[in-house]
Amino acid sequence: MRNPQIRLLALLPLLAVGSVAGAKSMGDQDRALTLEVAEQAGSVEIELIADSATSQKVDYKLKLTGSSTARHAGSTSVNAGERHVLSRLKTSFAESWCATVDVTEANGEQYTLTAGACAQG
Repeated sequence: MRNPQIRLLALLPLLAVGSVAGAKSMGDQDRALTLEVAEQAGSVEIELIADSATSQKVDYKLKLTGSSTARHAGSTSVNAGERHVLSRLKTSFAESWCATVDVTEANGEQYTLTAGACAQG
């Protein structure tokens, strides 16, 4: 993600978010995790970023699908105000790609972050 020719897209405003039924909706700024995407000719790299306003435990399941499928799941403690990369995945793609992250925060709030083709439909 350090190549200056890569288009870095801050997808937070474009993320399609699905809240679990019965859970109260959180504003984007309150979420502990976000996605950042860099896409260039036939490949995409995503970073799962922790940037929580409160110190808490966060569980996540990340899936990136393009020409192949990559998965990463984890449970981590994040400190308030400390921004860092939890996971970085890269894949090639012919026509489209899709990234999804299912997140559960310490307060029980659940949401899904999406990017790529699955965020458009």
